[in-house]
Amino acid sequence: MMTTMTAIITNTLLLFGLVFLINQSDRVRQDNTERANVLYGLIIGFITIIIMLNAWQMQDGIFFDTRTVMISVTPLFFSGLTAFIAMLMAVLFRIISGGVGILPGVLTIITSFGIGLLWKRYVYPRWKYSDILQFYIFGLVVHIVMLLCLLTLPSPTDIETILVVGPIVILTYPIATMFLSLAAKNYDERVKSHQLIEISEKRYRSLIENSELGMIQFNTEGVIEVTNQAFADILHTTKKDLVGLNMLALPNQDLVAALKRCLDGKTALYEGMYQSVLSFHIFPVRVRFSPIIQNHKVTSGIGIIEDLTKEYEHREQIEQLRLTDALTKLPNRLAFDQLLGNYTIEDKQLPISIISCDINTFRIINTSFGYDIGNQVLVTIANLFKTYIKDTNHYIFRIEGDQFILLMNNTSETEAEKVCLDFKNKIKNFDQFDFSINTSFGYHTLTNKNTSLVDAFDQAEKDLQTNKIYDESSISMKTIDVIMTTLFEKNKREKEHSERVSHISKRIAKQLYNNPTFIKRVELAGKLHDIGKINISTEVLDKPGKLTKHEFEHIRSHPESGY
Repeated sequence: MMTTMTAIITNTLLLFGLVFLINQSDRVRQDNTERANVLYGLIIGFITIIIMLNAWQMQDGIFFDTRTVMISVTPLFFSGLTAFIAMLMAVLFRIISGGVGILPGVLTIITSFGIGLLWKRYVYPRWKYSDILQFYIFGLVVHIVMLLCLLTLPSPTDIETILVVGPIVILTYPIATMFLSLAAKNYDERVKSHQLIEISEKRYRSLIENSELGMIQFNTEGVIEVTNQAFADILHTTKKDLVGLNMLALPNQDLVAALKRCLDGKTALYEGMYQSVLSFHIFPVRVRFSPIIQNHKVTSGIGIIEDLTKEYEHREQIEQLRLTDALTKLPNRLAFDQLLGNYTIEDKQLPISIISCDINTFRIINTSFGYDIGNQVLVTIANLFKTYIKDTNHYIFRIEGDQFILLMNNTSETEAEKVCLDFKNKIKNFDQFDFSINTSFGYHTLTNKNTSLVDAFDQAEKDLQTNKIYDESSISMKTIDVIMTTLFEKNKREKEHSERVSHISKRIAKQLYNNPTFIKRVELAGKLHDIGKINISTEVLDKPGKLTKHEFEHIRSHPESGY
């Protein structure tokens, strides 16, 4: 009895020793292909044969070993093909071994295989209690059936054999089956865990490698340990040069400060211009550093780097559109206001002239010829300004519907006046339209850098409005013409007098100051000096005799009416 017990325990230890050696192998069971299942079946079959080679022989042809433990547990944790190959190898070996125990020996192998398959299908997935209890009951069932298979031995050998080995089998084999099943399950879970880790690593590496964003992993010293190709491309360098780079030693202190915050356990962001220390490439970048924390301690960190070149270009395009007049492609009123608010005047820029240009009776052009023609007029004038203003010291804006502003550095008052006259004549002589375009100009020149550009613009606007009065096509001038025509129809003598005064005034103005605008204003003033007489009746104006006191007072009021 003691010899039998010792032999069975020795065989059980051999079983666990072989399984332990397999479990310690670096080759982890991951492949589930048919080829792999055949290989696993052959390996388990050879293990079973080794166990059977070290069996305890009770008498000639009757062997006892732990093959049933191995064959029954295999279907629980391997494929049916693997278990079948292992079972078939064990059966063939037992047949080759011969002896009177061939039939019960083959039956124990086949029944153990069958019970394992049935248990896996119907019991294992539904079991809700302890695994220890399940695997012990499983081993008990397998080896009760094993003992029943011994009844196929010749009588009385069958009963004698059962009585000798039965207690030992029932005592040890279910426990061995339980421990082997627990070991197999633990190994299976380890394999699955390893598979999940590998899948996770593959996904992680795939995510990093295929990401359009630059990604790096760095240690607590700020040294890059892992990088993807996108990051190398962003910096115009190679992955080999990046791995091992100490980011804490980078010259960009703002980025280094963000990295230090990350290593302190906080997510940090850096956005701005960056120059690579490897390629010297300069570009706008956004870097997000995130710490990896284990057991409340920072163990490493991840950096996600985004090249903002296209985003910055897009922002600039949007800003350009926001500050650009859609029709003429000139800077708009918003751009002009920003310039006024941010412009710093330096001595080398003085004098600075601001010129304001307005199209007279532009609404009439739109109404009479259509808005398409009106737009063509605006674009033509804008193009004229563009060809003239080539110097980077000069700026031009379209600030309203028909108004343009020119800001010209290093331009004196005389030069500004000349520019106004030149533009006015060129616009008036456009030959692509069936009508004449009349414009008014106003200007103001700054000679002191402490003077405000806003004040200069206001002065240029006032000058523009004043000059519009004297331009022939202005609404004010048309109104004056109506008044003067009415006056001259009342009294021909007043017309002749006004024309003589206007002519003489013009000649005097030319002698004093050779400025066309000034000359025109003086000429017009001479013509209009008696405009207030429109309120005096013809009888008083043409009275041949002496005026009454009342009539004289009425005459004396005409300068006030004229004003």
